[in-house]
Amino acid sequence: MKRISIAFILFGLAFLTSCKLQKEGLVVMTDNSYKATVVATNKAGIGAPDGLVLRGGKFYLADEGSDSLETWSKEDGLKLLADKKLGFLSPEDLVIDPDGNIFFTDDDAGGLWEVDAKGNARLVAGKDKGLISTEGIALAPDGSILVGDGEQHVVFRVTRDGKVTVFLVKASGFAKLESMVLDANGKLYIADNEDNVLYLVDANHQLHRLVDRKDAFSPETIFFSKGSLYITDSHNGKLYVYNPNEELRTIAAFGGQLKNVQGVTVDEQGNIYLSVQSDLKRNIGEIIEISKDNPVLAQK
Repeated sequence: MKRISIAFILFGLAFLTSCKLQKEGLVVMTDNSYKATVVATNKAGIGAPDGLVLRGGKFYLADEGSDSLETWSKEDGLKLLADKKLGFLSPEDLVIDPDGNIFFTDDDAGGLWEVDAKGNARLVAGKDKGLISTEGIALAPDGSILVGDGEQHVVFRVTRDGKVTVFLVKASGFAKLESMVLDANGKLYIADNEDNVLYLVDANHQLHRLVDRKDAFSPETIFFSKGSLYITDSHNGKLYVYNPNEELRTIAAFGGQLKNVQGVTVDEQGNIYLSVQSDLKRNIGEIIEISKDNPVLAQK
């Protein structure tokens, strides 16, 4: 396991030398009910994952560094579900439906891709249907898939048989649809990491700016769990939690090799898991657990 150095904020200052910060990863916990642990590294076989979902005790990884879709668990290790032989290039984000079918996006190859519950892989809809550079993804209540295109600034609705229609147009006001999620009531949230805004889309497809902090906030991935939105910020190296009608709250800040936090998922106990791309070009990454516990200095 790699070492995580955990410091604590005292009057807004983290007491750790800059030299140590450069050589190691830094996690500054702002909520002392959590602790941080590295649960998987390249030694476990993972590369530099982006999208991350926890289901049935397994992590499902859109492994951007390895150009593959994978599962990993401590018990079963790493298993390949699909790779670039299928035609995708840079898996970005993923969702899993109640039947175990996995859908994922690709910001380089474009398109919406699927690996079904039986392991069959296919392109659901590609560039020929207008999906040029796909990023954020969400499962709609009717079973269709909402897909954000970062190049065209459009949200598409894609049916299981590959029919593509426009759900939100560029004129709605967003810039880059990095991540999307629906809450328990079917409300759609969008993370825009170009304009640095967290949006809520109402029933009339109008956008409402929930969090807009200019240079201090750049949402990368959003995940909904039990009434809360968990948000990573790869630009500022932070993990936030947001509850409607409350202020955005920071759970942890990251530095050094752990700053580039990407995907986020949460288990039933409220433990948070993050994918980190320490070095995408060299295919180096980690999965970090931010678990409910007393704070400790973990060296693994």
